[in-house]
This record gives sequence, C-alpha cells and structure tokens, in this order.
Amino acid sequence: MLKVCFTQLIRTRNMSIFIQCLNPLIGTVNWEEKDENYDYHQEVARSAFADMLHDHERNQKYYLALKAAIEKKHKDGEEANVLDIGTGTGLLSMMAARCGADSITACEAFTPMAKCAIKIIQENGFEDKIKLIHKRSTRMTIGKDGDMIKKANILVTEVFDTELIGEGALSTFRHAHENLLEENSIVIPHSATIWVQVVESPTVCSWNTVHPIQNKSKYLLSTPCSVKSCSGAAAVHDIQLTQFPDNAFKPLLPPQPIFRFDLSGKSTLLYNEKKCLHIKPTTSGTAHAIFMWWDLVMDVNNEVLLSSAPVWEHPDTKILQNKGLSLQEIADVIPWRDHWMQAIYYLPVETLVTVNKEVSLIGYHDEYSLWFQLINESINEAPDCERPVCSCNVHVAYCRTRIGQLNDHIRNEKYIKALEKEVTPDTVCLCLSDGSLLSLAAIQLGAKKIFILETNFLSRKCIEMFVKTNELSERVEIVESVNDLPPENAINLIFGEPYFITSIVPWENLYFWYLVSRYSPQIQRIPIAATIMGVIVEFKDLHKIRAPLGICEDFDLSIFDKLIQTSSDKSDSSVEAQPLWEYPAKALSLPFVIKKFDLTQNVNESENINISESVPILTSGMCNGVALWVDWQLNSEITVSSGPTVEVQFGKRISWDPFTRQGVHLFKDITQVTQQSTVLWSFSFVPRYGNITFDFRILSKNMK
Repeated sequence: MLKVCFTQLIRTRNMSIFIQCLNPLIGTVNWEEKDENYDYHQEVARSAFADMLHDHERNQKYYLALKAAIEKKHKDGEEANVLDIGTGTGLLSMMAARCGADSITACEAFTPMAKCAIKIIQENGFEDKIKLIHKRSTRMTIGKDGDMIKKANILVTEVFDTELIGEGALSTFRHAHENLLEENSIVIPHSATIWVQVVESPTVCSWNTVHPIQNKSKYLLSTPCSVKSCSGAAAVHDIQLTQFPDNAFKPLLPPQPIFRFDLSGKSTLLYNEKKCLHIKPTTSGTAHAIFMWWDLVMDVNNEVLLSSAPVWEHPDTKILQNKGLSLQEIADVIPWRDHWMQAIYYLPVETLVTVNKEVSLIGYHDEYSLWFQLINESINEAPDCERPVCSCNVHVAYCRTRIGQLNDHIRNEKYIKALEKEVTPDTVCLCLSDGSLLSLAAIQLGAKKIFILETNFLSRKCIEMFVKTNELSERVEIVESVNDLPPENAINLIFGEPYFITSIVPWENLYFWYLVSRYSPQIQRIPIAATIMGVIVEFKDLHKIRAPLGICEDFDLSIFDKLIQTSSDKSDSSVEAQPLWEYPAKALSLPFVIKKFDLTQNVNESENINISESVPILTSGMCNGVALWVDWQLNSEITVSSGPTVEVQFGKRISWDPFTRQGVHLFKDITQVTQQSTVLWSFSFVPRYGNITFDFRILSKNMK
C-alpha cells in the first residue's frame, strides 16, 4: 500500500522514528515506526540517477566531448584541469581521468551521492586523480586553502531537466564562468538550443481545460468562464511525446529554435529574455499548444549533438528513414529517456492561424521557467507577459491526468448511462468522490437533490464554481466533512466515480467503499463492484528506472546499485503508479483477476483476504514487470476500466487508458521467460486497517 508520509516525526530512544502517514484507502493519518534514516532513504531511492546513467548515448557523447577538450588543451601546451559540477556517481570525472586530465575536481551537494561517489572513485582506482568536494559549486572557493588551488580550464556538467533550465542551469554556468573557470575555458556542453513547435490538438487541450459535459446533443454541464480563460498550471507538462499518437495533433508551424544559450562563456547568460519569431504557418488551424524540446552541442567544433527531440523531429530520423526504417522502427532505435522528456506548453489563448499568413511566436524565460504566446499578426515589438499561473483553482486542485479524465467523453457516457437507469424525480443522491462533475450532471438528469462530499478546500471551491455557473445551488448541498454526511433516511442513491485526490494507485480509490459503508447496503450504489486486474509484461524501457547499472561505460557502479537498492527496500512500496500509455509494453500473459470486491456489501463485513495463485506465460520475452489496474462495475451491464482500452493479446503491445495512472511492479531481476514459465503472485487485504499488499515471483521451467 502506498502511503503519503508527512515530515512531522517523533524520535524514540532506540533512534527509530514515528512518522505521520496518510492511508488513502481508509482516509486516516496514523503514526508509523520507521528507520531513523527514513527521509534519507526516501530521498536516495527517488533520486533517479540510474535512469540517467542507463542513457548510453548521453554517456558516450559526454565522453567524446571530454576527450576532445582534454586533447585540445594538451595540443595547445596547456594542462587539462577539469571541474565536474554535480558529479553524481563520479562517472564524468572518471571519464576525464581516463582521457588523461591533469587534475579533476568534482563537486556534489547531495550528501548520499557524494559519499557514494567517493567509494566508486576509490573502487575504480581513481582516488589519486579525482578530488571530490561535498558542496554546491556556488559555494566553492579558489586559492591555497580553497577547494581548488587554481581555476579550472575545462568544465563538464549535466544540470539539465526536461525544461533545460529548470534545475538552475543558467546560474550554475554563469557562476562557474565568473568564479571557477579561467578565460577561454572549454565548456561541456558548449551550447544549448530550445526548440518549439506550434500544434493544433484537441487531445492536448483535454489535459488543460475542462470541457462541458454532454449527453447526446444536450449540454448537461457548462464550464465557468474563469476556467475557460485560465492560463493553466505554471508547472511544465513533461511527457513522452514520441508515444503521443501522430493522428492526435496537427503541426501548424515548422519547428523553430527560439532560445540559444552560449554556455561557453563568450557571452553572458541572461536570466530574463523574450524572443519574437515571425513565421508563416504551413497549415491553417487553431493553435492550442506548443511542443518543446532541446538539444546540446557538446564540443567546440559543433560535431557532437545530443538531442531530446521526439522521434518525428529527431536529427537521426531522416538518416534512418533513408535506410528504409519506418517511424515506428526508428522510435525503437532513438534513445529512450525518462530524465529528459519533452514538454507541452498551453497557449493562454487559442489562436486561429492561416497558411502563409505570418504570425508572431513569442517566447519568454526567467532563471528557471519558459512560457509562450502566439499573436496572429506580425508585430514589431513583443509585449511583456507574466509567467502564467492558475487563477481558477482547477489546475491547482487536480492533476492533468484528472482533468483529462473529466473530459473523457467515452467514460462520461458510461457514467451518465448508469445514472440514467437510477435517477428519478425522487432521487436524492450522495456523491462520494473528489471533484465529480458527473454528480452535478445527475441533477440535470432529473435528480431532486444531491449531497456532495468535498473535504479538499480547493476541490470544494471548484465544485462551488461549477454549481454557481450552472445555477444548481438550490438542489446541491456541499458537505465539507465525513462527520457531517447526511443521515441514511435523507438519501436513496450513493454515487462515486470513484476518484480521490489522495489516491495514487487505482485501488486506493476503494476509499469510496469505506465511505459508502457508513450506510445500509439497502441503498442503491454506483459502482456495485471493483476488480483489481493484472497482466505480466515486458516493458521496452520503463524497467530502466529501477534496473541496476553494474558496469556502466566500463566503470564499476555496483556500489551505487547497492545504495539505491538498500534505500528502496527501506522506503518504497513494491508497486508504484505510472502513466503506462507513455511506456510501451508487450503482454506476456492474458489479463488475470486478482480480486473482485462486492461494493454493495459493506467493507466492515469483509474478512481478511490472502490469495496465492499463478499465471502462465503465453509467449517468450524478457519478463520485467506486472501492470495492475481496477475495473469499476457501475451496474450489471456497464464497466469502466482504468487499464487497457482494447482487448489485450499476448505478444502484442498494450493500449492503455491515457487518463489514469496504472500500478506497476518492476522485478529486481529481469528474466527470460518462455511458455513453460509462470509468475506466482500473492495478494493480501486487511479491511480493518486498509492494508493491501502484492507479491510477484517469476518461476522459470528449470526452477522448483
């Protein structure tokens, strides 16, 4: 069971600690005893260094640039004195040592990684060549008694995120040039470019604004003007764009380089810039959003390029297409990254553009963030524009996945159809879900009154806004606490989607069951059942986020593997939540039922559940994970799934619901399986405490 743990703690005599943890399944906060270093282990386990280090292309291109820089300094009769900022495991510093650098200073502020790097450097025999400084580069000193005796003349660093500048890259490079580097130093990478592409995509819009709810041709619920006009969330929407269906968007403008950053120090990096591009659209349409990615020129000769572009714009795509590869085949070849994805930026105003009629695309950035606007004319001077922030509360109260779920018309139609079967003019409904607009649609279907439980302040404000816009105040009563729920004789239908803000994995929405169990089973309920499902899979890439490194670029990083695994064992659940539509997976088995719950019976009538069974592998492959989801049975005829959108076929790629996150168990050891293999699984549920646990084990044909 995944729990949200709060920072408040009590330390005991034996140095263990008690931490407040929210159990989202039963909605209670409990004190749990943890290892005294629990926060430390959580931070280490979630640091995501491994995914980055599995990126062979990234590693190799850094190595090529380092080799060229060191050789150039030596060719010019200079020493090669390298500074590695944010060294992590020390990989880049060890590469510099292998390339013959005269001195190497590595700095790392993250304490567990700094300690780990020291051990790795020693294990690989470079302790005499690399000096590690445990502090931020902005606090390093130069001089006889300083962190470095003299300034470096080669800088290598990887301080980039999906947004390029979100981790403080600009200030890191700027401070290094001003304080830590000699003039004419070589910097790796040498420069960076941010690329943008304006697109039309109703699918993309569904993640950003709430659309009206319709039933056939009738509007059941209108969207408040404040939601329609809101700029959206300030946080970047990072996404695996290569997995975004090519028929779900239409490019309106060709990709454009909008910001170029000279990292070499020849010009000062600015913290605040705006750039206006005048471009002629290649297609007419409505501009909804901007796709963004970036690339790095690694060396001074502009020969080594590292790109985070999606497959259709990746610099290697044309080369591979000329070799006869399809776009899908190329997607399997282009390096996969989870540490650097692409991003979507939502335009503050939807703008009509006409082919060949020039428009003005304006980009802005501060020290850490990017934002954009599009004007349907050519302008001489770009206007100032503040960074967008949510003004309607919707984008703060709900994640983008939930907003997309609210706009899923197929899903909505199923709920409306189920409600239509139960709602009469005498219906008084109680809704037990967060931010449920479908509950308001029940009023429009003819219900007499509806009570809505909204314990989250921001979600409550959003529902109040929709109630006011649709003039439903006289028939809607919002309840702020579970202790103030209406009495049993006041309602005759209980409805839930179910969705709760505190839920992380799908089955945590069974909190609905605990809430509805406050009432008699005689009251009609929607949904009537929930089934936890699973399928054994071969992930193409997702497993790399937890896979051990072992030998990485001919360096032994097994010490790092042990650090991550130890911390993960102490702090992580065996199942995590992931949006699986972004991560290709092949089914190695057919879907199997783990447990079906009858929601028409109260949870307190359920006994403890312990199940152990096996599922056969039906096709050979590399077994590296199990995908889990919940099917919600609304009535005897209608089911809403948070899992596959089409029938699963073993040996084929699975198509996943894009508006929920599924549960994922990743095996520590990846195993080659055949049709003689099975996966043993066990499931336990303790209703009283809301504890759900899973366990999975691969049993190959030679095992007993």
